[in-house]
Amino acid sequence: MIAQDKSLADIEKSVEKSKEVRFEDAIELTGHGKFNNFVLLTCGMIMLNVSMESVGMSYVITAAECELGLTSEDKGLITAAAFIGIITTSFLWGYLGDRYGRRAVMLPAMIASAAFSIASSFSSDVWMILVLRILTGCLVSASSATVYAYLGEMHVASKRASAIAWGSAFISFSFIILPGLAWLIIPGKWSWQWGAIRLSPWRVFMWSWCAPGLLASLALLILPESPRYLLAAKGPQAALPVLAAMYAWNEGKTADCFPVEKVASTNMELTKSGFVGAIQNISLLFRPPLLRCVIISHISMFAVFMLSSGLYMWVPDILNNILNSKSEYSITICEIIHNKFQMAHNITLELADNACHNEVSVGVFPISMGMGAVFAITYLAIGIFIDKIGKKTMYCGIMFICGIATIGAAFIPQGGAATALLIVALCSGCAASILAAISVDVFPTCLRAMAMCVMYMVGRAGAAVGSNLLGATLDTHCQLAFTFFGAFTSGSMLLLFFWPKPEKIRAIMEQKGLCY
Repeated sequence: MIAQDKSLADIEKSVEKSKEVRFEDAIELTGHGKFNNFVLLTCGMIMLNVSMESVGMSYVITAAECELGLTSEDKGLITAAAFIGIITTSFLWGYLGDRYGRRAVMLPAMIASAAFSIASSFSSDVWMILVLRILTGCLVSASSATVYAYLGEMHVASKRASAIAWGSAFISFSFIILPGLAWLIIPGKWSWQWGAIRLSPWRVFMWSWCAPGLLASLALLILPESPRYLLAAKGPQAALPVLAAMYAWNEGKTADCFPVEKVASTNMELTKSGFVGAIQNISLLFRPPLLRCVIISHISMFAVFMLSSGLYMWVPDILNNILNSKSEYSITICEIIHNKFQMAHNITLELADNACHNEVSVGVFPISMGMGAVFAITYLAIGIFIDKIGKKTMYCGIMFICGIATIGAAFIPQGGAATALLIVALCSGCAASILAAISVDVFPTCLRAMAMCVMYMVGRAGAAVGSNLLGATLDTHCQLAFTFFGAFTSGSMLLLFFWPKPEKIRAIMEQKGLCY
C-alpha cells in the first residue's frame, strides 16, 4: 500500500510539471471509489441476469410439463435453448462490441432480451417457447462475455482481477435467488385465464428473473463507455472526458478539477474500421503469440462449463431422486438413479392411462439455495484471496479439488455426503471468473470483447455437451460418466502450466501497434 501511494504521488508530481500524461497514469489518477463500486454493482447485475436467463428454465420445465405437453426431449431442448442462442451469436456480438463499444452493444440488447423473455412466458406450446428462449439467448449473449471486458477496462491493472472476481460473485446469487423465487411462486395452486393463455405460477416466475437485467440497463444509461475502448477506437482525447468523469465521481469534485489536460499520444494504431479491418484484427487471435492463449483458455473454459453448468442442469433431478429414494440401505446416487430408471421403465409398460402428473420435492429448493450460498462464499473468497494467492494457483487448486469431488460423489454410498460432494463439484463454475481474469490481461483492447465472447461461446458449448452426455449416460453408465467428468476437469488444469507471461505477450502485440 505504501509503495502504491508513493507511485501515485510520483505520478501527481509528474502531472504538476506537465499536464500531458500517459493513459495508464491518467487512469491511476482517477482513483478508486464510488464510480468503480457502481460499475462493479452494475456489471454484477448483468452477470446475475445472464445466469438467471441461462439456467432459470431448469426450474420451469417440471411445472410447465402438463400445460405445454412437454416430453423429455422437449425439456432438454428448452433448457438448452438459451445456451443455443448464446453460442450461435457470440462471435457476432464480440465483433460488434469491439467495433461499436461495450456499453453501446450491451444496453439495447439487455432491454430487448427482457422483452423476449417476458414474451416467452406467454407461450402456448413447445415450439413457441423454444423459439422465444433461443431469441432471448441470442440477445443475452451480447452481455454474457462483453461485460468482463467492460468491467476489466474500468479498473487499473492492479484491481482488475479482484474486480472481475467480485463481479462474478453475483452469478452465485442466481443460485440462491432462483430456487428461492421458485419455492415462493411455483408451488402455488392458483391460475387465471387471460384470453387464450392461462396465467400460471411458472409464468409469473419467469417474469421475476427479468428484474436484474432491467435494473442494470437503467444503470448503464448513467455510465459512460469504456475509456480503454475509446482510446483504442478513437484516440487519446476521446478517452479524456470519461477519465475526468471517473475522477469526479470518485473524488467528489467537478470534472474540471481532473489534473490532466491531455492524454499523451502513442504510436499505437486505432482499431481498424469496417468488416475487412475487423477480420484482419480477429486473425491475430489465430496466430502466435495469441494462438497459444486462445487454445489454452478455450479448452479450459470448455472444461469449466462442461462440469459446472452441464452437471447443474441435472442436479435438481438428482436431488429429487435422492430425496425420494425408498431404499433402507446406504447406496450410491448412481444406484438410486439406476433403480429409478428401472422403476420408470416398468411403470411405463404397466400404465393404463395417460394422466399427467408433475411433482417436485419441495426439499430440492432449500438444498439448491444452500448450494448457491456455498457458491457465494467461494466467489467472495476468490475476491479476497486472488491477489494474495495468485490467479493461476487458485484456478488450478479449484479445478483439481472439484474434479476429485465429482468422482467421489458417484462412489460414496451415503446421500448426504454425495450431495456435499456434488456441491463442491459445482463450485468449479467459480473458476470461470479466475480464467476470465487471467485471459483478459493478454488480449489487446481491439480484440478483447471478441476473445472473451468466443471463449464463453466455447464454454457454453461445453455446458451443452456436458448436459447431453449426462442425459445419455446417467441411467446406464453413471459412475463412468462421473469419472470421466472428474478426470477431464482435474486434467484440464495442467494446460495453465503452459500459459505465457502476460508481459511478454503485451510487448509483442504493442510492437505490432495494438494497445492495451
